[in-house]
Amino acid sequence: MSNGTDDQDSRPTAISLRQRMRDVAVSVAVTEDWVADTLERLARDRPHDAARLRARAAHARGFAAEERARAAQYAPGPGDVRP
Repeated sequence: MSNGTDDQDSRPTAISLRQRMRDVAVSVAVTEDWVADTLERLARDRPHDAARLRARAAHARGFAAEERARAAQYAPGPGDVRP
C-alpha cells in the first residue's frame, strides 16, 4: 500500500489527470463549435442580427481553437503509460 509519497504511485494518477484534462478540453471545443454553428444558422435566419451573431460565432470558434491547443498540451508524452 502506498503512503502517497512514492513517485511511481503518483505517475498513473498524473497521467490519468492529464487524460481527463485533455478530454474536457476536446469536449469544450466540440461544444463551442456547435454553438458557433448554431449562431451562424441564426444569422442566416435573422438578417437584422446577423453581424452580432456572426461576431459571436467567430468568438466561439476562437475559443474552440484555444481549447484544441490546450488539449494538445495534455497529449501523452514519451514514456507515459496509460493506467
